[in-house]
Amino acid sequence: MSLLQSEAVKIALDSTVMSRFLKRTVPPLDRVLLKASRGWLATALQPVVLMETTGARSGLRRETVTLCMPVGQDLALVGSNWGKEADPAWVHNIRANPDVYVTFRGYRGPAHARELKGPERKQMWESAVRYNPHYAVYQDKVSRTIPVILLEKTH
Repeated sequence: MSLLQSEAVKIALDSTVMSRFLKRTVPPLDRVLLKASRGWLATALQPVVLMETTGARSGLRRETVTLCMPVGQDLALVGSNWGKEADPAWVHNIRANPDVYVTFRGYRGPAHARELKGPERKQMWESAVRYNPHYAVYQDKVSRTIPVILLEKTH
């Protein structure tokens, strides 16, 4: 069993206080680590990507750090938003402007985001839940269907 699947991690992630603490501290720290290491170093127990999106309303560039799951040369993202009822802002940005820029494990370059639907989403969701079982906990907490996004590198 991986540390990510341990009971201690499950309890910590279910704690409102711990979830708030992690949400406020980990992404800014990861942003610094990812930039300095070209996407190799982060604090997470799972791979993390630094992604630049274009704001859906503002049109401004937005940096986001989020967990990811490597899928061949591409990356799968789960818009769990820490188990909140609303999709994360980066999902809205991707829906409006699917061309993004990513930093991940030595790759810094463009990617195209595609929200998965139907059987393709179901299959990727099952893989994501095996990869990070807490996604299923988040899905049980919310009434929305948590989006699954595939970032396809466009070198």
